Amino acid sequence: MKTITKIGLRGGAALQALTLVGAGLAAFSAPAFAQAPQAAGTQAASDEGNDTIVVTGSIFRNPSTATAAPLTVLSSEELTKRGVNTISDAVQSISANNAGSMSKSWNSFNFATGATAVSLRGLGSGNTLTLFDGLRSAPYPLADDGHRNFVDLNAMPNAIVERIDVLQDGASATYGADAVAGVVNVIVKKEIVGLHANASAGLSQRGDAGERRIDATYGYGKLNEDGFNIYINGEYQKSDPLFARDRGFPWNSADLSSYCNDSGSCLANNVVNGVQSNGAILSIGSTRVPVMRPYDPTTVTPSGNWVLANPAAGCRDLTAITLTPAQQAALGATAQQCQQDNVKDYLQAQPTIERIGGALHATVNVGSSAQAYAMFNFYNVKTASSLTPLTFAGQTAAGGDTFVLSPVLLPVYVCPQGTVTCTAANGTLNPNNPFASSGQLARVNYRYDRPRETFSDAKTYRAAAGINGSFGTGWDYDANFTWSRVDLKVTNKNFLFAQHLVDVINDGSWNFINPNANSEDLRNYIAPVNVNKSSSELWQVQGTLSKELFQLPGGAMKLAVGAAYRHESIDNPSANPPDNANPSERYYSINAVGAIGSRNVKSAFFALDVPAFDQLQLEAQGRYDKYSSGQQNFSPKFTAVFTPIKQVKLRGTFSKGFRIPSFNEAYGLPTTGYITTTIDPKTPEGAAFIAAHGGNAYASLPYSYGLTATGNPDLKPEKSTSYTLGAVFEPSSRFSFTADYWHIKIKGLIGSPDYSSIVDAYYQNNGVVNVPGIVVKPGIPDPDHPSALPVLGFIEYSFVNSDSQLASGLDFSATGRFDLGSNIRLTSSVNASYLMKLQKTVGGVVQRYDGTLSPCDVTSCSGAPKWRGTWSNTLDFNDKAFINLTAYYTSGYDMASIDYGGVKGDCDASLGASVYTYRDGTPFKCRAKRWIDVDMTASVKVNDQFTLYANVMNLLDSKPDFNPGQTYSLGYNYNVAWEGAGFTGRWFRVGVKVDY
Repeated sequence: MKTITKIGLRGGAALQALTLVGAGLAAFSAPAFAQAPQAAGTQAASDEGNDTIVVTGSIFRNPSTATAAPLTVLSSEELTKRGVNTISDAVQSISANNAGSMSKSWNSFNFATGATAVSLRGLGSGNTLTLFDGLRSAPYPLADDGHRNFVDLNAMPNAIVERIDVLQDGASATYGADAVAGVVNVIVKKEIVGLHANASAGLSQRGDAGERRIDATYGYGKLNEDGFNIYINGEYQKSDPLFARDRGFPWNSADLSSYCNDSGSCLANNVVNGVQSNGAILSIGSTRVPVMRPYDPTTVTPSGNWVLANPAAGCRDLTAITLTPAQQAALGATAQQCQQDNVKDYLQAQPTIERIGGALHATVNVGSSAQAYAMFNFYNVKTASSLTPLTFAGQTAAGGDTFVLSPVLLPVYVCPQGTVTCTAANGTLNPNNPFASSGQLARVNYRYDRPRETFSDAKTYRAAAGINGSFGTGWDYDANFTWSRVDLKVTNKNFLFAQHLVDVINDGSWNFINPNANSEDLRNYIAPVNVNKSSSELWQVQGTLSKELFQLPGGAMKLAVGAAYRHESIDNPSANPPDNANPSERYYSINAVGAIGSRNVKSAFFALDVPAFDQLQLEAQGRYDKYSSGQQNFSPKFTAVFTPIKQVKLRGTFSKGFRIPSFNEAYGLPTTGYITTTIDPKTPEGAAFIAAHGGNAYASLPYSYGLTATGNPDLKPEKSTSYTLGAVFEPSSRFSFTADYWHIKIKGLIGSPDYSSIVDAYYQNNGVVNVPGIVVKPGIPDPDHPSALPVLGFIEYSFVNSDSQLASGLDFSATGRFDLGSNIRLTSSVNASYLMKLQKTVGGVVQRYDGTLSPCDVTSCSGAPKWRGTWSNTLDFNDKAFINLTAYYTSGYDMASIDYGGVKGDCDASLGASVYTYRDGTPFKCRAKRWIDVDMTASVKVNDQFTLYANVMNLLDSKPDFNPGQTYSLGYNYNVAWEGAGFTGRWFRVGVKVDY
């Protein structure tokens, strides 16, 4: 028995403590540095070789309202000091990234396999717009959760990134659709001179999770002297996979029965044929060692015991157990049986990731008043992930008519394929059926002996060119063109094809007695390699004109106008299209998801900068977008900055925005996401269901049901209204503090209809559910009790514009600088976000998600934590060396899945809605713990050309919270969205940089 002890500060207490410490340090700061903190929301740094500033969220360069909206700036220098070497890791670390973030740990399971994305404000990846140098890029061909389009963060070489601007405010007035929650703008370096190379290698302290990286950039020409600069870059990075078996208990096993409550009831042993804490085995399950029993098809009942198909071979590489006489009688089995731990054998925590990319960039001064640029970059990301192997008993994917093969019955006689009726007259006794000579069928339990494998290969091509300058009497212009394309190939191996399974069963060609003897040709027949190619494309041309109109007390009033034209398309055919004519001609497990479409967008926009007087700066923006698919929208935005005294700025914004229906939401084929849950034995309907199935594993252990959504071409755009109110305090150049309140409301939210009551209704009404717009289908029948109600199979619906969603919260940042003498400087900064409210209103009913494991439809049950924050401290030794410590904090949350019927604060009411239970039905954990991770980086310049550095990630070797109810109960036993570093453990990287 294990005792679970809750430790550490709860909720926001730990983060408040960090904030107070950071503010306290800053209050005692020593002599000043000259530059104000970018991360505090102040104006971004100027580009090299040019005195203009590209500001995310504004048409103007150098706008006076640059501090009107909360802005986090991640400079390349800051990322180096934190040991972050990919754009995706950089953006996912910010505190405003919340519910719905797609980290690399999700690559094995998510719909958009191989990609990563952020979810600002917890509003999903589709409401966060990702740009490169202020320009759009082609979306990833696969959609997040099967319906939200997004731009993969793995699309630009990290070595050429100057900074990453994260605008934490709506920006549809500047950029159009999808910028409801904010904008991630990756700014590349305009000028690189000389040779710059970097090589590193990393490894966990346990000797796994290795990483190798090398990049090199060479540039020639100085803009200020030569009038041009051109550089070329290349980089390569490889990360090794990490499996559950690479770590200790409880991460490496499905047997959790050593965790028990005070009454002696324990968690389930989810090992196939696992012995529960009370000594019971619930039923004989499917392993890679086949078992069989005689079966009478006329009475649909077994007529003998489960036996190994090949008793002489035993359990081979599996764990052998000997059943007691009581167990044999209860299970209808012989004494010798086998166990299979699918978590230990197959569960993958992190996939293999291989990145290779490069860029060619040129900038040239055109005369004395203009500058032009052109660039091309290529990036290729490959991932390899694996999943638990499939059983021969199963069904084809949702979408169209599904084909069910359960139970798997081996015939008495086998005949060549194509035989209509196989009898003793035209067939032979089945060599795989040990009961054939007695004229009996054989029911077989068998799990394929190879894991499902998915390989993604995404190639991103991007080109951009532009020119900006001035002419005439104070006119400024900016013109840009961009084109990008993503080619994606997804290869699936060892996914079973239903009709081919039927073929090899009926002709006897699959060897169940000795599966190892099956040829590769036969394996390729039952699980043919599935290759699906998809692509997306975007091109856009845009231009702006701006001019100072006249002088106001606070400066020149400016007007900017612009226009843009964009074409975007996705071609993502289904890898497993429905076939209603022959439903068996499809794969198990591979989704039917797919979408094909294109559209053109015409846009016109303006901005008016009004420096009313020295203390008050105003700006108004507006944008009109018209889509060839029929949607149109006008998005206004107003900002204000009031500076009553030099040290204090009060700021605010108001805007309206929109998110266009994605291609998948409008035109998508049926897409199914699966939810893993458990029947609650404490409810009357749950107890009756379990009793009807004899208390077996089918009814008692976790099972999965599907949510199947289909596109709806009549969807309207989501409309948002947002505002921010905040203040920037800079009492001296060595300290700054910001605080902002933000509020976003979305109407016409695109998503599923309310299905929170469906699960309960299914079991309460014997499978009969009548809800308009929703179709409920049963799952695979229980082969041991075929006449009993099956578990819930699918909840099917089309996407709809539901009522509304609301999010609000607070952002804080503080930065202090210290001169400690002897050329030693300390910089300490804190950034924190508090999610006050995240809720969805459906049919007048409010579902409140903040501080819970919801919204599962967006987060895959990884939660919407109230607090997220970072605290970074850097000691700089005369610019020759530095040491950095950065702490990352994510608060705990209630384990209830609100959108699946859970109730926040009521653990008993949330059983079966992500709250994991002991075998007696009592809750295991009602709340997940907070997560704190500390990274350390050190660097020293050997000379002007060589720099050595080392990173220690997860310095304290913090362990994730053991809580198997999270992330769809997939067997991780921890939250993969926030705590992946805890599973990896302490991790080291060493590297060298060369600069000539």
